[in-house]
Amino acid sequence: MASAPSNNPPLPGARLMLVMTVLAVYICMIDRIAISIAIIPMAEEQGWSPTVQGAVMSAFFVGYLLLQIPAGYLSDRFGGKWVLGLGVIFWSLFTLLTPISAMLGLSILFLCRFLMGMAESVTWPSIYALYSQWIHPDRRASAVGLMNSGIAGGSVIALICTPWLITVWSWQGAFYLYGALGVAWFIVWIVSAQSRPSPLPQWHSGAAPATDPSSALALEASGDAAAFPRLTIGGMLRSRAVWAIAIAHISINWSLYLILSWFPTFVSQELGADLQTAGLLALAPTLMSLIMAPVAGRLFDTLVSRGYGRRKVRRVMQTTAFAGITLAMLAVTLTDSLMFSVAVITVSNALTAFSIGGFATNHLDIAPNQSGLLMGVTNTLAAVSSSVSVFVSGLIQDVSGGWDAVFYLAAIVSVFGAACYGLLADVDREFH
Repeated sequence: MASAPSNNPPLPGARLMLVMTVLAVYICMIDRIAISIAIIPMAEEQGWSPTVQGAVMSAFFVGYLLLQIPAGYLSDRFGGKWVLGLGVIFWSLFTLLTPISAMLGLSILFLCRFLMGMAESVTWPSIYALYSQWIHPDRRASAVGLMNSGIAGGSVIALICTPWLITVWSWQGAFYLYGALGVAWFIVWIVSAQSRPSPLPQWHSGAAPATDPSSALALEASGDAAAFPRLTIGGMLRSRAVWAIAIAHISINWSLYLILSWFPTFVSQELGADLQTAGLLALAPTLMSLIMAPVAGRLFDTLVSRGYGRRKVRRVMQTTAFAGITLAMLAVTLTDSLMFSVAVITVSNALTAFSIGGFATNHLDIAPNQSGLLMGVTNTLAAVSSSVSVFVSGLIQDVSGGWDAVFYLAAIVSVFGAACYGLLADVDREFH
């Protein structure tokens, strides 16, 4: 596959910033996903029902709602270095405090997970703000794809290492180790990172010539940035493109966090795998996402560089992602085969990665200078979806005694998301 455009070499310091943000996402997901494995021995010790387990895992997402929008605004206005850095150090501290919180009772554990969610909520808004400053517009999908591979990469590490750490040490030890990783990252970050390059590159100001009218640079450089309105609640409500991004984000997160949070339990309880096997089998779909996210980002940049329309590419890639989810959710209800279930979820995750070329980088088209804030808004709505999905999935299990209704609901959500994005998505710049 041809590489994305490279007429503008990366800025000095951009590669280090990219590596550090990717590592931040790895640590973010390790800390977030570890509890989906640790909850099994925790529940056995405490006698928690599936509803209580779902509540413990979803408490994180309630906290995750609160700082997304302020983090996006502050990152766009003042830069993402300290917003991201403080988020990492605080969520790492709450990871370290998880074992003692569990000992002190459910209320304290809920509070700890809630505060950890608040700290992690700054991650994507601050990183989008950093990328808007450091990454050339025609390479942003590649950067976002690499960064989002950390979602899968961190999950892979958590799914491999957490069962092993529980076996050779304890579930408490896993949280101690993972929290320490974030503290080490923070020390390097505060020494090496900057919010903006200095001096600002020519393309950042919009003064650079845009030779390809389909390129992100042409879209960003078209007209005076000051002529575009600021991102406001009214403006977002009136924007079809914002609705498309938000609904797609909500729909993707419903299935993504259903799988991330409940898949180990599903293969353990429903399909008969033991704890170690559950973690290893859950690894296959996640490993596929790790591979495919950077590929999908590079694919988008390459297709656009070859003259394909940005809007058409976004719609096709996003529809492909939703189709993969829908078919997988329906397929797992038709069999009790452990390997077949893992295989279809793995294929689904490969196709879900095409969202990198769909809604996931669409923010940078329509509001390049306020992409952190827009990401904060849509990620807040998606966090509501994540929390509801994780909790409702546990509730449905208690009520129905099975998993089929959980997967049917996820398929319906995905069909709705595909229809809305196909009808509403656009790539024209609308905001400052």
